[in-house]
Amino acid sequence: MKMPTEGIRQCGEVRMKRALWLVLILTLGTVLSGCKSEYSGDVGGASNGGNGSLIGNYNPEGQRQYERQCASCHGVDGNGTPIGSSLVACSTCTTLSVLADEISRTMPIGNVGNCSGSCASDTAEYILYAFNGYNLAAATTTLEGVVNHELSATLRSAALQLAGRLPTASEIAMVEKNGEAGLSLALNQLMNEENFYQWLMEAFNEQLLTDKYLTSNQFEGGVNLLDPDDYPQRKWYNDAYPADEQSSIRGCVRTLTNDAVAREPLELVRYAAQNGLPHTLYMNADYMMVNWYSQQVYEATLVDPGTSFKQLAEPVCDANGVKVYYDPNDFRPARVTKNLEYEMGGLYHAGVLTSPMFLNRYPTTFTNRNRHRSRIVFDYFLDTDILKIEGDRPGDGIGTGTANPTLLDPACYACHQVMDPVSSAFQHFTERGQFIVTGSTSPNRWDSSDIEPAGLAGKTIPLSGSSGYFRNMLQWLGNEIANDPRFIRATMRTLYSAIIGQEPLEAPGESGSDADKVAYNSQRAVINTIGQAMAADGWNIKTGVKGIIMSPYYRAKAVDAGKLVSNQHIGASQFLSPEQMQRKLQATLGFGWDEFRNENNRIMYGGIDSDSITERIREPSGLTIAIQQRMASEMACRASALDFTRSAAERKLFRFVEPTTTPEDASGTINAQAVSMIKHNLQHLHWVLLGEQLDINSSELQASYDLFYQVWSQGQQLLANSGNYDPNPGASLEWECRGRWYRLADGRTGDTLPTELRIERDDHYSIRAWMAVMTYLLSDYRFAYE
Repeated sequence: MKMPTEGIRQCGEVRMKRALWLVLILTLGTVLSGCKSEYSGDVGGASNGGNGSLIGNYNPEGQRQYERQCASCHGVDGNGTPIGSSLVACSTCTTLSVLADEISRTMPIGNVGNCSGSCASDTAEYILYAFNGYNLAAATTTLEGVVNHELSATLRSAALQLAGRLPTASEIAMVEKNGEAGLSLALNQLMNEENFYQWLMEAFNEQLLTDKYLTSNQFEGGVNLLDPDDYPQRKWYNDAYPADEQSSIRGCVRTLTNDAVAREPLELVRYAAQNGLPHTLYMNADYMMVNWYSQQVYEATLVDPGTSFKQLAEPVCDANGVKVYYDPNDFRPARVTKNLEYEMGGLYHAGVLTSPMFLNRYPTTFTNRNRHRSRIVFDYFLDTDILKIEGDRPGDGIGTGTANPTLLDPACYACHQVMDPVSSAFQHFTERGQFIVTGSTSPNRWDSSDIEPAGLAGKTIPLSGSSGYFRNMLQWLGNEIANDPRFIRATMRTLYSAIIGQEPLEAPGESGSDADKVAYNSQRAVINTIGQAMAADGWNIKTGVKGIIMSPYYRAKAVDAGKLVSNQHIGASQFLSPEQMQRKLQATLGFGWDEFRNENNRIMYGGIDSDSITERIREPSGLTIAIQQRMASEMACRASALDFTRSAAERKLFRFVEPTTTPEDASGTINAQAVSMIKHNLQHLHWVLLGEQLDINSSELQASYDLFYQVWSQGQQLLANSGNYDPNPGASLEWECRGRWYRLADGRTGDTLPTELRIERDDHYSIRAWMAVMTYLLSDYRFAYE
């Protein structure tokens, strides 16, 4: 097949204008235009002063205490610093008593308990007056002037991102009829689908990075981390399928087993969300998650022993007459109750904190003494960067000659008094995550004389008596984290980064501009309010997801520069990861790109392997753009004829035309009805692929039509020049572009279509004209962003 390119080249000017327009958008913060919907500024909870009224009374003693004990972390003006959050619309700034109690129990971070009683109440009153009165009102009203996307466009973006599909006609109708209430209901439906839970686990893995141990990254990566003395059945499949002729079934089961072990901490997130349970189980669940395959590894006891694992109608593994039917996605709570080598009574569980994958992903050493794990806990689960605590660290990492600098050197102790209590809570877990209780005769030695006792935020874990936690310190820690307001912030940070594609704004500090402070406070006010709503709704993580989707930070489409003080972080548009792009291709074309099965292609397109590459590419390079263009060309080729093999009602792309629908009839006369049908289908393609609703007379739609017409017109000449043969060779489609195979979800070639359904020729050159349009749209930056 000879593919004319002149028409595509002539449309290059339109594509270049689009690119320049995107640059202008990103520079000015104006994300196109649309119907106006101003954000009300009502953030609930601590807002109370959205009309500009002041909260509380000025308390001079509270100001003195604040400046003496709080300002170094939270900033003189309450806008926060890298170590201390903003106090504008803070999660505990709801009432005087709530805030005073929080100060008494957890502040100041380096000297907990130093401000209680009247000190706490005075300081709380000052904080409510100074940072949650006028400042809060000014911050939230700065979102006036934000213009949101139409609700149907927001639904489309959310459906693709969260559920990997396009919205149905009934969902769009519900949104158009019921407005934001309809959007809320539609989001509820999306968040009950399997793809949402897969997305949720991907979001948390971008932080946790335990997918490093999947079979696709490391052979038996997760299983090999488990101690064989503790888990003698860790490779149970070798005994179950020992014969050489069973190697295929053994390999299949081994992969399912290893991946179940590797994803156990992420499955806990999924389990809570799927069953309407509090997300705090991530920290304090007294069980772990297993499927049938990983239960054999741990010899674990199901929490509900009266249930059994689901078996599928078709075998998951099938080789040489051996079939395995257990659903690998059926995970259930279970406990390891068998005796471990060094401790009678079995392993206790504390959510992700005791997960073997978490403990191995963030290991320790004899000298580090779990401080690395402590830093990760503060960062991931308490939204606190310990390394930014003020203090003078020796340049060579060694103290000033003090015998025990972490306890006795003030420069070291400022950080270690915060970090080390959490480090001590991990003392029973070795560098490989093996549970061995410390003691004088234990292989896991621990000298408690040179490190702070286990605890958090000024509290020390009780170790003895009926309420003692000596063996299960992490259960105490997990419960404390789950009840700490910082866990709300940390969870919202994870969700916000995953949905918006950017980290929340960092506290600007004292040197920040007024615009930076306003932008930070505006964002913090909205995010904190969503977090409070999530916690109040039984810690339902779906409430947090929905809150972000409904907020102007996701929906913003344009801003009124005359009203918006700062346009930082307004509007969500992120470069899709390979996994997101694959789901988008499946949703819009019906199948994915088989090249994404190759890990190198996923990495080059900006993906991660959770090991050596742990951050996604957010801004595409020349290489990623080249990959997208190749993908656009190949997918347009593979999808176009295949879509025409389906009935019009079943088609995803060409619902309003047939291969015989051409702009002119045999005599060269314009066929007005056919042109209308072609333009109608172009409207459909622009909506499905780019999410834009174009008027039939718009210049953008006309550019796409011109491309179709030019390629079709040039094709008529090619057909005429090769028309002396029967059949006309110019009508034959390239082998890969023919509609003769079903396509699997990942893009691989499936079974051959029945002869009567195949499309292997393009006698009117219309299919290749549609391929050109498809290539044009799939290579548009808006298809790669969502």
